[in-house]
Order: sequence, then C-alpha cells, then structure tokens
Amino acid sequence: MPPLKSKIRENKIQIELRDICKSFGGNPANVGISFQVSSGEILGLVGENGAGKSTCMNMLFGHVEPDRGSILVDGKEVRFRSPKEAIKAGIGMVHQHFLLAPALTALEHLELVAGSDVHAYAIEAMHELGFDLDLKRRVEQLSVGQQQQLEILKVICQGARVIILDEPTAVLTPVEVGPFLQRLRRLQESGHAVILISHKLDEVLQVCSRIVVMRAGRVAGTFAGAGDVHGASVDSLASAMIGEAVSHDQGTVLRNEPGTSPVLDIVNLKRPDGAESLNVSLVVNQREIVGIAGVQGNGQELLFKAILRIVPRSRGESGTISVSGKELSGMSAEKIRSAVRIGVLPFDRRSEGLLLDGDSATNLLLSGVNPSSFRRIIPWNLLRLRAREFFAKYGILPANWTGHARLLSGGNQQKFLVAREMEQEPALILAAHPTRGVDWRSSRQIHDALLLARNRGAGVLLISSDIDELCRLSDRILVMLRGKIVSEFRRDIHRGFDVTGIGLAMVGGSKNAASGVVS
Repeated sequence: MPPLKSKIRENKIQIELRDICKSFGGNPANVGISFQVSSGEILGLVGENGAGKSTCMNMLFGHVEPDRGSILVDGKEVRFRSPKEAIKAGIGMVHQHFLLAPALTALEHLELVAGSDVHAYAIEAMHELGFDLDLKRRVEQLSVGQQQQLEILKVICQGARVIILDEPTAVLTPVEVGPFLQRLRRLQESGHAVILISHKLDEVLQVCSRIVVMRAGRVAGTFAGAGDVHGASVDSLASAMIGEAVSHDQGTVLRNEPGTSPVLDIVNLKRPDGAESLNVSLVVNQREIVGIAGVQGNGQELLFKAILRIVPRSRGESGTISVSGKELSGMSAEKIRSAVRIGVLPFDRRSEGLLLDGDSATNLLLSGVNPSSFRRIIPWNLLRLRAREFFAKYGILPANWTGHARLLSGGNQQKFLVAREMEQEPALILAAHPTRGVDWRSSRQIHDALLLARNRGAGVLLISSDIDELCRLSDRILVMLRGKIVSEFRRDIHRGFDVTGIGLAMVGGSKNAASGVVS
C-alpha cells in the first residue's frame, strides 16, 4: 500500500447531498437535505434527537436508500445500495455501537476487512494519527477508547477518504476526549474529510470548520466553526436546533434532604473473579442520588449485574444485597424486579433495555407492567394509549410513532426507556450513563426525571462517565477502582464537589482520599 499521506492527498474527495428526502411509514425523517464536505475538512452535524442526522448519514453510507434527491461523489451522482458500495467509493462510518468481535485481535479485524498485507500500513496510520493500540491484543482486552481507535483504523485501512463519526465522544471518559479531538485534527491534516455527529456542542465548536444544524428533518442553518471570529456559539447552535432562543444555564437544582432509610444496602459483596473482581460495601438511602465515578472497566457494570442477579453467582462469592429491606441473594433474576420496585437504565439500551423489533406497547411489557394482572388477555389498545402518553410527556418524537423501537433515534429510544422505568415509581433506580448520546435538551429532561424520582423518595445509584453530570445530580460520589470503592466525596453546600480530587481518585491518586470530604 502507498504511504498514508500521499495516498489520501492524491485522492481528494468531495461529497454533496442535494435535496435528500426520506420517510418511514409516512413519517418524514429527512426533507430536502443539502450540504457538502471536502477533503481536509471537519463538518459538524448537530440537532436534537430525532432531527434526522443518523438517517441522513445512513443514506450516505448505503444502509437505506433516499426516496428522492441525489448523492454526488466528486460531482458524479451515485446511488449506494449497501455499505459495501459506499466503502468502495471511499466512505467509511464508525457507529456509536461498535461492530467488533471480542475474541479476535485488533490485527485480525484489520485483516478481515483489508487483507493479510495490512499490518505495515496500519502501523503507519497509527503513527500518523497518534493512536495508542496494540494490534496483538484481543478486543476484549482493549479499553473503550482503544476499541474506537480500532474502528477508525478499520475504515482507514479499507480506503476511506470520508469518515462519518456518530457520537464518538459519548463513550469516552473525560481524560480521553482531549486526545480524541487532537486525533480528529490529525485526520483532517492528513487529507481526510470527517463528518462529526455530536450532541457535545462545545466539542463541535472546537474542531469543526463548518456546522450544519438539523431540525425536524430539515437543515435549519449552516454556521462557521473553529477559527472564525464570527463563528457560532453553544447558545446560537442550540437556538437553531430547537427554533427558539435558549440559554445553556443549567439553573439551580432543588433538593430535599436525603433520608436515612436505606433503599439499597450492599454489605461486603465479594466476587473473586480475577480481573472482574468486586469487593464493595455501599448504601443508597431514600431521597438520595449516589454517583459512581471511575474509568470504565473498574467493576461498575459487574456491580449492576450483581445487584440484579443477571450474572451467575461466582465461586467464593459472599456478602449481602438488600433492596427496601429485602435480601436478594437467594432470589433469581426473574423474581427480583417483581419482589422489589427497581427501575433500570442499563449500560446498553439496545441489547439490555429494549426489544428493538417490538413496538412501544410491546416494550412496556418489559418493565413495570405485569401481564398476569390482565388475566388471559393483554389489552394492547390500553398499552398503546399508555405509550402515546409517555411519548407526549417525555417529548419523544414523532408522538404518533407505531413502528419498531429500532427505527427511533438513539436519544428517543433512551427517553422512552426513561419514561417506561420512571413512570412505575420505583423505590430504587439503577441508572448507567442515562444521557449518553442524548441531546442537551433531552439530557435536561432526563436529569429532571431522575431528580423528581429522588425528591419523591426513590434512591438512585448513578453510573456516568460525565463528571459534570455526576456533580450536578449526586448527593454523594463514590469512586470505583479495580472493583473497590476507594474514595467517597460529599457535596459542599457552597463549592459543590472536589472535581480535581475525584479525577485523581479515578486514576489511583490520593488528594484528600482519607475522607474524600470537601471541607
């Protein structure tokens, strides 16, 4: 293969969308979309959940065909009927949910898509872009950030000159975001064209030269971005997204005092599973949100699954888990959520939270609705009515949706999941990354729903990679490292949380670690 820089720069590309239209079941997803992107440019694509961003990019990548309009590559009209055809034309896409096999090595993935002679080219691309990736390691041994690097490397080795990135920083920890944005600049400098779909407006403004705002399936405006003195601001982008003036001020969070009655009580839970071990004791009281901070892979997901008993009891496991005074250790996963009221926002909404090929009424049956209470007949008309009420209350669009859950945008899937779980008024809420991949207005709605549940009397155990989210919502923050709680931080009434101390504790530092309390 020729050197990376010369290969890309000698093969410049321009992509143009003209008057693209697409509808699903009579619901318009894209109406008259037109914009272009060229080599050496990072184009931002922003909009609320359901604005049509992913549909637009799925048409560019060949997942779906437009009903009307044209896609042009270097001035010539094309019609992609599959991702394979888009890849052949030099267009690659890195999805928010990675497409990797855990047991394969990174190099084996590259060889599958680009041939057995890819190794030297991959090493050059990694050096050029500043990737930190051991090609000999299996995917299951890579961090989430490294898995993302592998996905980008895959499309580069396939010859992509245009790279579409769907919410790439949603899965990254705060310390990984800065290096990732620098890698985007290196992609731009190497001659690639990048289309960045993101809800993180501040990040978009840092790296994108132009920003296309979508609203209700249409282009609502195009703005200048990084380096332009007349460029957009977070507020101007947000205003264009929703069609009205907005302020990004988060406002004051109203709180009741936490209670003293434990909703969740974990005592000396030990799972000696080697790399996946746990050694945890913690309490979540009524009217309290307890945040869990930590670099992903330090036992947070295993803790959730252990509470819900959806991982087999390990050899040598000990300790107790109680919810609302009921000890769960002897219960099966099937019995736990009927015995105690637990709302769950899982780590992966698609594989763990929703039946993607079911409609909204069917998905209501997955939590909080007990079919046995309907005797022999399930009143589907009532379930559909209830689902429509949720859509209206939580701002899920389109409000009259009757199709499969997989066809909703990721943010609307998450809002439906939040509605389904919160409306059952659970005593305990387990929330993992509740606003990952969700636009800022929907994020605020989800935050409000969690705070309302908390003030109503629920206890919330919140896991998030977003430190700002943890600090805004939590009454206490616990830091997990290698399966253990290593620090506890309490909110200071005037200064909030010690963010620096939390960050240090996440990577094994020790600022004020003895007490973790902001004085």
